[in-house]
Amino acid sequence: MKVENSKSKLNQNNDPLPEKIEEAIKKIIKKEGYTNYKLKTKAISTGGGNYFGSLYEVDVVGVTKDGEKVTNIFVKGIIPADRLTAVSVTGMFNMELFFYNDLAVVLNDIQNEADVPIKERYNIAKSFQESIPEAIILVNLAKKKYKTLSRFDVLPINFAELCVKQLGKLHALSFALENKRPDYFDQNIKTIPCPYNFNEDFKGLLKNSSKALSACLDGDAQKRFNAFLPKLWVKSQEYYLDQKYKRTLIHNDYRANNILLKEIDGEIVDIIPVDYQLMHYGCPLLDFFFLIFLGTDQQFRKDHLEDLKDIYFDSLTKMLQYFDIDVKSVFPRDDFENLYNETLGYGLQCFIQLMPFIFATENELPDLDKDYQGEVSIKTDPRMNERARGIVDDFIRWGVL
Repeated sequence: MKVENSKSKLNQNNDPLPEKIEEAIKKIIKKEGYTNYKLKTKAISTGGGNYFGSLYEVDVVGVTKDGEKVTNIFVKGIIPADRLTAVSVTGMFNMELFFYNDLAVVLNDIQNEADVPIKERYNIAKSFQESIPEAIILVNLAKKKYKTLSRFDVLPINFAELCVKQLGKLHALSFALENKRPDYFDQNIKTIPCPYNFNEDFKGLLKNSSKALSACLDGDAQKRFNAFLPKLWVKSQEYYLDQKYKRTLIHNDYRANNILLKEIDGEIVDIIPVDYQLMHYGCPLLDFFFLIFLGTDQQFRKDHLEDLKDIYFDSLTKMLQYFDIDVKSVFPRDDFENLYNETLGYGLQCFIQLMPFIFATENELPDLDKDYQGEVSIKTDPRMNERARGIVDDFIRWGVL
């Protein structure tokens, strides 16, 4: 561990940080005004929740001219994947760096100008401007009792409600940004392309995931699923690239593992979305489907899906009102419903694309950089079987399969 000065003391059990991250931590320590400090660093297992980032906790405990001080830092460092061509890992980190160092500042500014009450704002994790292309550096919210759900779990309904409320606010801020900062929006948001390269690597991902999901099915469901697969390649590109669909700034990885939650007495009271690496200018319904079809089972959708659509649209509408924007002028409810029906198949597509990775057993996670271009053997948790059967059954009932 190299982050030190003449008056620092380091725990000998510290986990080492990459050199560029050490340099960024040094800058944070200097800016925070420490004159004497102890530093503790700890590597964190991603538990299969992040394939492209190495995670660290960094705790600075010491003294400034104003007295004792503690700074708790969370670091996500890049894991290079040079052989991966379906998406650029470097590009992903640059996108998240843009979000925290630039866009987050602008979004907070327009919410301040509109006097959006603190409790009604879109929640953004506090970041350090010392973030670099190799590492995103945030305040460690785990120290404030925030955590993530298991990627295997069905979303609790109160968590799902909070998630779709935040999602409505994010998409509303995209419309507000377009209205209040048109030049910025045209130059910095509308120009963000889909992060995926629809090449042989991407085809390989869909092929391997489809194989794993088909094995969960039998009978007519399996036949219908397999018959749909030849269409999947074209549909995947359509949902991401077709300009006919309504477009906003979208998160594009809006699933439970990327949403921090805080509980008080067993009740979820707050959530904060994170991980903006795949953010781009795309169809807003993709975010909604991502959350629903990667985090719920058939019974949940039967009980709550229609209500969650209402909650999302109400949140979108209310946030727009702070900016004196009538939702009917940018995204009327009829347009929302029509777009929902037109793009519903994306729920199946994102399920095929990612569910086997979400349910990959932790001790046998696939190495995407090493294996991505070949046949990837994805060993999944048995709980995926029921989830897959429920998804396919729903899409048969909805007329997609």
